[in-house]
Amino acid sequence: MQQLFDDIVRVFVATCRATGLSYPELNILVYCLLAPLSWLLVLALRRPRLGGPLVLGAALLIGALTVARHRFAPFSRWFYDYNIRVLERAGRYTGLGYVAVSLLVGVVVPAVAVLVLLVVPRRAVLPLAAAFAALLLLYFVVGWFAL
Repeated sequence: MQQLFDDIVRVFVATCRATGLSYPELNILVYCLLAPLSWLLVLALRRPRLGGPLVLGAALLIGALTVARHRFAPFSRWFYDYNIRVLERAGRYTGLGYVAVSLLVGVVVPAVAVLVLLVVPRRAVLPLAAAFAALLLLYFVVGWFAL
């Protein structure tokens, strides 16, 4: 488990060097933007009528983050530090440790969410994607109160 975690960190560090993003910026973009956007991509593929608005919304969000990067940098540092504290606390509380909880929350859960969205009946994709987004927000809010 530690090896996988270390490999992910190495990929993130290399990506930061290549893009000029800070580690917190990249971390927040991947786990808080790209993971939910992957759910929207599956939703757009499974429900084509929603595809156009979803792609447009995603493009606008990415564009807004790009334009407002100078404001995003301080926020990403704060949010990254906050998220680390939540994961550390969850690791202590569950006895799994920080690395296991990080991999569970950051890799396993988003991957399972994508797989579930790919296999459920089409009519269930939209409410399920919305539920996943709500659960992600709930994770952030519960973390706030847990600290």
